[in-house]
Amino acid sequence: MSLAEAIVTRNCAGRALPRCGVCSNLFPALTDDERATLDRLRKHSTFASKELLFGQGETSARVFSVSRGVVRIYKLLPDGRRQVVGFALAGDFLGLTLQDNHALTAEAIEPTAACSFPRAAFRRLVDGNLVALRRMNVIVSQELSAAHDRMMMLGRYTAEEKMAAFLLAWRDRQRGRALKIVTLPMSRRDIADYLGLTIETVSRTFTKLERAGVIGIVAGGVRIADESRAAQLAAASPVEV
Repeated sequence: MSLAEAIVTRNCAGRALPRCGVCSNLFPALTDDERATLDRLRKHSTFASKELLFGQGETSARVFSVSRGVVRIYKLLPDGRRQVVGFALAGDFLGLTLQDNHALTAEAIEPTAACSFPRAAFRRLVDGNLVALRRMNVIVSQELSAAHDRMMMLGRYTAEEKMAAFLLAWRDRQRGRALKIVTLPMSRRDIADYLGLTIETVSRTFTKLERAGVIGIVAGGVRIADESRAAQLAAASPVEV
């Protein structure tokens, strides 16, 4: 077993966890010495439901890489309103900011595990390795693309189109298109705050899509009953519901 394999085994597989984003995305780009350095910096933490990984306004001291669970990412407005900007799964990075303080809050939705690294040391290590830097740039570019898509969805989609787009995108992030049952660990309020809708509109939209035969409501989530119509809605193509 190589040093890199030993490090991965000790920190992810050795804990019966899926590989975090560092192990799956960055380790292949690092030298053995860089992997050993990164491993010495690593802190493994677990978070209960509703426990914060970091809070809005706190010093951005560490970079997090989720290895298990689901995390809601949100921003609180001065008047107390909340905007959910995303949900993180195993393999996702959190806290990749150039600012000294977090602009967002990351809160565990369910029992969650994550590796974390001192932000300054993590940045120095990545900046000093061109391949690792390119991998991180790809991750950031993907996040920017997703943010642009979400801006279009929030600004132009109907409630039904927003819901279909959210359900299919969330399913694809979990296990891919073959999955018929989409588990939804987040609350309807989370979904409402993410899609820019009220809780009442979210409930009505679930009911409307179910009555139209697009989805089926099941315990803990939904079943995609009509893949074609769901995809049409998600693409904002004309379709009756």
